Amino acid sequence: MLAEPENKPGEASLAAIIVAAGYSFRMKRFKPLLSLGGGTVLEKAVHSFQKSGIRDIRVVVGHRANELYPVLDRLEVQTIVNPNFSEGMFSSVTSGVKSLSPMVKGFFLLPVDNPIVNRDTLKKLQNTFFTTEFGIIYPSHQGMRGHPPLISCRYVNNVITWNKPGGMRALLEQYEHDAIDVEVDDPGILLDMDTPEDYHQMLKYCGHIQVPSEEECYVIIKNANTPVRVFNHCKQVAHLSSAMGSYLIRSGCQMNIELIRAAALLHDLAKGEPHHAQVGAKMLINYPEVAEIVAEHTDICLNPDQSLTEKEIVYLADKLVIEDQIISLQDRFAGPLEQHKNDQEVTKKIRRRFSNAERIQTRIEEIIKMPLHDLWKADLGGQG
Repeated sequence: MLAEPENKPGEASLAAIIVAAGYSFRMKRFKPLLSLGGGTVLEKAVHSFQKSGIRDIRVVVGHRANELYPVLDRLEVQTIVNPNFSEGMFSSVTSGVKSLSPMVKGFFLLPVDNPIVNRDTLKKLQNTFFTTEFGIIYPSHQGMRGHPPLISCRYVNNVITWNKPGGMRALLEQYEHDAIDVEVDDPGILLDMDTPEDYHQMLKYCGHIQVPSEEECYVIIKNANTPVRVFNHCKQVAHLSSAMGSYLIRSGCQMNIELIRAAALLHDLAKGEPHHAQVGAKMLINYPEVAEIVAEHTDICLNPDQSLTEKEIVYLADKLVIEDQIISLQDRFAGPLEQHKNDQEVTKKIRRRFSNAERIQTRIEEIIKMPLHDLWKADLGGQG
């Protein structure tokens, strides 16, 4: 086994404190163990520091700490347990700061929900720390401060004794005269993940879109007790939308067939529940790209200058399938229009959905240069 390269003198006197002790209330999932970039959010944060040469990495844990211990052991970082994590994030910051050895000159402070930091960013902060007299070094992107700040250990006692409102932010604001911003070409320093929407954006930034396999979709459907009739409908929608997506790809469009198929299989996951699209999307928080399509599969609008995406493909396929049979849009909407002909408000909504579906179908047919009727006759056994 190759020996670890020795730290440079500056690196050896720096530490990183990663705070991962909170409840993740707004995310509604345990943030440190969410998937990101081929690992977990916590691993992503730790690796950011390891790649920049920092070896003294301390992770503060509290809520669900037992689930983090195996990950932390594998990462070979120090674990700091905060028994008072329920008091808020600053209690975890304090626990981490108290653990620092006297040899440490400065420490990075990173909440686990800000895990994406480039190696060059951390190197720039270190260089500024050791070549200036400033005690608080902030990374900044396009004039906006992000994480992690690099803080001199001359502020350790200030942190430990601070008892005013506002936590670490309020404390550091007291010493703005000793702070400097370092401009970096790293938008990741501004990305956090308080909410599922934030997590979705972070996954997109990392180029990591999570899509369940077909087998995983079937397990999700089974666990949701989705009726067999609805499941058969979803399978047919998946067949049709995958066929449309394949033809579009052959015609030069960028489409993710796996995403199309998964979203189609799961689009009616919660059918029967009030607002079933939104309910189904919430059940798919681990798959935010899929969840977004599921949430909007009942009613979307394609603008004239908008490119087709996987979302429009699933929307149209759903409208072209009744039960498990493929039909025309005219036949699909004739029944609802007749049924609600005396309700102007409902009729208006149905006509809007009909119009949106026709617009999407026309766009697809123009791109693939064939009627959809011919497509499903060729690819789906002559239905239609």
